[in-house]
Formats: sequence, C-alpha cells, structure tokens
Amino acid sequence: MAYSRIDFSASLTQDSDEVQEMFCEHCDKHDKRYVPAEGFCEECFEYLCAICVKFHKRLLVSHTIKDKDNMPQDFCREKCSVHQDELVKFYCQACKKFACTECKTQDHGNCSMVNHLPVLVSGIENSQEIKGLTENLDELMKDLENTEKHVNINMKYVASQETKILDTVMKKKKEILSVFEKYQTDIIQNFEKKKEEILQKLEEEKKEKINKLQENQRKLEKLLNDEENEIKRKIEIIKKNDKKVLQTITEETSKIKTKMNSISAELVHHQGTDRRCQLFVAMKMGQEIIDQLKPDADKQCTNNSIHYYKVECKASKQNITNLQDCDKFLTYQEIHESEVPRTASYHTGIEFTCYTWSSLCLLSENCLLVTHYYISKLIIFKNMSVSTTSYDTIDLPSKPWAFAKVDNNKVAVTFPELTIVRLITFSKSMTVTKTEDIEVGEGCHGVAYSDNKLIVSYLTIPATVKILDMSGKVLKTFDKDQHGRCLFVIPNYLTVSADNTVIYVSDYNTNCVTGLTFDGKVKAIYNDDQLLGPCQLTVDRSGAVFVCGLWSNNIHQLSPELTKVKILLDEEQGMNQPVGVAYCQNTNRLYLNQSERNMEVYDVSLE
Repeated sequence: MAYSRIDFSASLTQDSDEVQEMFCEHCDKHDKRYVPAEGFCEECFEYLCAICVKFHKRLLVSHTIKDKDNMPQDFCREKCSVHQDELVKFYCQACKKFACTECKTQDHGNCSMVNHLPVLVSGIENSQEIKGLTENLDELMKDLENTEKHVNINMKYVASQETKILDTVMKKKKEILSVFEKYQTDIIQNFEKKKEEILQKLEEEKKEKINKLQENQRKLEKLLNDEENEIKRKIEIIKKNDKKVLQTITEETSKIKTKMNSISAELVHHQGTDRRCQLFVAMKMGQEIIDQLKPDADKQCTNNSIHYYKVECKASKQNITNLQDCDKFLTYQEIHESEVPRTASYHTGIEFTCYTWSSLCLLSENCLLVTHYYISKLIIFKNMSVSTTSYDTIDLPSKPWAFAKVDNNKVAVTFPELTIVRLITFSKSMTVTKTEDIEVGEGCHGVAYSDNKLIVSYLTIPATVKILDMSGKVLKTFDKDQHGRCLFVIPNYLTVSADNTVIYVSDYNTNCVTGLTFDGKVKAIYNDDQLLGPCQLTVDRSGAVFVCGLWSNNIHQLSPELTKVKILLDEEQGMNQPVGVAYCQNTNRLYLNQSERNMEVYDVSLE
C-alpha cells in the first residue's frame, strides 16, 4: 500500500484542533517552500498558489480552477510512503488502499472505485462503518475485562487452594499420628494389666514393644514428613507456574487494552473535528489493528487456565500399625477444573412465578428466555442488568417444552403436540423477526444444538434420541445399548458437552443421566440415590454438568465423565422442585426455575 501506517499513540500528540491552511503542492514539491493555496484544479486534483494558478491556466486552458473560497477544504496532509513528495489524495475501495496521484496512475489505472478523499469522506463521522468500529472496540474491551475478572478469580484461588490443601495435609497428619498414638497407648495399657501375673516377662516384653513402637513412630513421622514435603514441593512448582502464566496474561491483556484505548482516543479526537480525511484514515487503520489484536486477545482468554489438585488419604488402622504393608499415606493428584467442587451463593431473585415443565435458555448474560408450558407463552427478560421484574411475552401456537440456543439471536423450541421444532429469530431489541417450523415427529421433547444439527429426544416406545439436520432429516437414531437393552424411558431433557463430543440425557423415570457419544456409544451413566426425577441440565465452560433433581429437591454437580462431584444446592438452601436450569459463562451464574416459586440466580465459584 502506498501509504505509511499510522501510529495512533504518536498521532495523539502530533495533531491539534487548530484550523490548518492548505499549501501549494508545486511549491512544496519543487522548491520546498510553504505557500498558501489560492486555488484547486478539479482535473489534476492539485492545490495551487496564486502564481501557479496563473501558469496553470495558461498551460492547461481547459482545466477548471476553483478559487480559494470554493476549493475543497477537507484535505489530507499525509505523504505517500512510496512517492514521498506526493500527498495522499485517493482511496481505492476495490484494493482497500490509499493512493497519491502517481499511485493512482501506476497501480489503479484499471480500478473503477478510486475516489477523491474529500468526496469519499463526506458525512463519515455519522457512518455505519465508524459505528461498527466503535461497537467492535466496546465488544473486545468487554471480552478483555471478562478475561481480567477471571484472571483475578484464578489468582485468588491459586493462593487459597494452597492454604486449603496444606491445612488438609496437616489435619490428616495429626489424625494419623493420633490413631497411632492411641494404638500405642492401648498396647501399653494391655501390658500393664498383665504385669501382675508375669511381671518380669511382661516388663521385658513391654520394653521391647515400646522400643519397636517408638521406632515405628519415628519411621511413620519420617514417612509423613517426606510425603508432606513432596506435596509442598509439587504445589510450589505448580503455584509458581500458574502465577507466571496469569502474570503473563495480565501483562499481555494490559498491552492490548492500552492499544485499544489509543484507538478509541484517536477516533474520539478526530470525531470532534471537521477533518474527515484524518478520521477516515484513523478508522481504517484502527480496524486493521483491531483485526490484528483480536487473535491475541482470544489467546489470552484461552490461556487463562490454572492447575487444580487434591490430596487423598489412604490411612487405615491396618496400614498405620503395619508400616511394612504401606508405602504411601497421602497422595497428590491433579484434577481438571470441571472436577473441582463448586459453591453456590444466592445472588438475586427474578420476580416471575414458574411452574413445573418450564425450561430456561440464556441468549446472553442479560437476556433470559423461559417457556411457560401451560399457557403456551414465551417469557423474555431482555435486560437483566437493569431489571429482573420487567419482561415481554410472546404467544406460541402450542405448549412449548424445551429450548436450545442456536445462535446469539436464535433458539430452537420443541412443541410436542405439533410434532415440530420451531426456529425463532430475534432482533437486537428481542422482537421476533422470523420463525421456521421443522417437522421432527411425534413424541419430541428435549432438544439441543451442535454443529448445524439438532439433537431431539422422543417419548416414544421405545424412547429414542435422534440427530437431525436443519431440515428435519434423521441422520442417526439411538434407542438401545450394545447389549440390545433400551437406553431410555422418559428422556425429557438433554444438552451437549462443552467440547461438543457428548450428548447428556436426563431420564425422568430411571433417575439417571446418560452420556452418549455422537456415534451412539454409552460413555457413562450417572445414577444416585439422591437424584430423583432429573430434569433440565446444563454445562459450564470447563465441562462441569449441573442437573436438577425435581423430587430430590437438589442440584447435582457432575464431572464430564458423569462422576458425582457434589450436591451443589439442596433443601438446606431452600430448593423446592427445581426443574429448569441455565448457566451463564461470562458471569458464572446459575439460573434456576422451581415449581410455583420465583426464579433465582446463584453466583457459582470454585470451592
């Protein structure tokens, strides 16, 4: 491109808001003199002083010369990076390049979209392009702030995790030593009881036993100390590496934000003036820099990950008292973030009474959708950051059952009575702009979306889960396992894992959650006495699964492999027939719908 790239931080200090006067290009180019321009040639696109105007009119009689009062006032003073004596005057929309007069002739002779900058930039301060650029800046800045927030959370967790684990080690160490000391005391007391009968023999045996026990105690203490030191060493290494990664992310994020602030300041600076050419240049170059920064910003978000670990104690009375049968009491084990237990604290209530079989769907952190099954309506909370009491309703053609988010402005809703999935597209103001009905067959209930495909569960005989394309064509059907046994009875709800490799199905009748691969293989089944009537389920960014227990009045946290991590919420926290659940990845909040009660929002954090 025949134009040098703008350094925004430098531009901020170089420009001023004073009115600048255009100079004679011939005098500047040939004599290196600054002479105010008195005219402008419309054919040559050149500014001329009074003397040059006079000669120009004589040599090129047919050219049109505009006087000083009528010549273009919105000009660009940037020099061409190739032809350094020439000013940048044109912009080729086909090539997306700036050009001087020489560049226009040499490089853009066949281009049909080469425009003179003063003409092109008219009204640019109110254009959709600069509005879009500003929105891109705001969106990327928001992503970076979310990344910083998650970094701060992880930084706190790195410190607290070490304290918690070391406290656990110390506690278990004391428990083990306490067990051993009690065992030793029991042995001594036993010998004391017998010493009257065979005093001398017991005394000798007592001394021998005490010596042996004390030796074993020293060995046990040494073993436990060694294990403690090894765990400390591993934790210190991991903590150091995690802090280094998080510090790097913090520094890189700060650099990106500095550049973004520079772009924003540059745009604001030029929007406050009448110099549209400079605004146009700043806008184009700003977008180019944003496109370059976006992958790095995404990289920082992806890299924002730390190690998680736990300590398990294998101590028992048998292996404590027989050291030769035990080689390790305390084991250090790294775990995935999805396996770390969560805690949930009440955040706020949503003043809307739900009923059983109403499901939830988050389109964004500020937009929550709720199906109202019994009255055939869709409830829309479209500005949750401002109000949790204001909502809109949309009449539906039949009773809606379940949701699946298809895009940021589109959802798929199942209508069992109509045997369809309806795709509903919303505008930015959350009004319905388009609906499309897909015939999917009788018994349709749960729905999920992945890779331009719908996954639908059916309450048929036998109950099935099917993968369909977006026209309703069945691609795969899952109803039996490898032994020919029925997989489901009442598969009311389903969702897809964070990495889009596993389909999770909650079965209301069998009180279990089944994990299927997209080839139909059973990866895992979760069945627990404390999960009754499982309903809607959701996953967070790490892959942790959260499922509602309607009749057990609780929310279970499961690993991606469907092992039980913990019961996140139960009757002690006021759970009463939870049926609908949705998880917000940006805010780490859990939205819950409980039968005949107002909805509730909980902040979820690592334990």
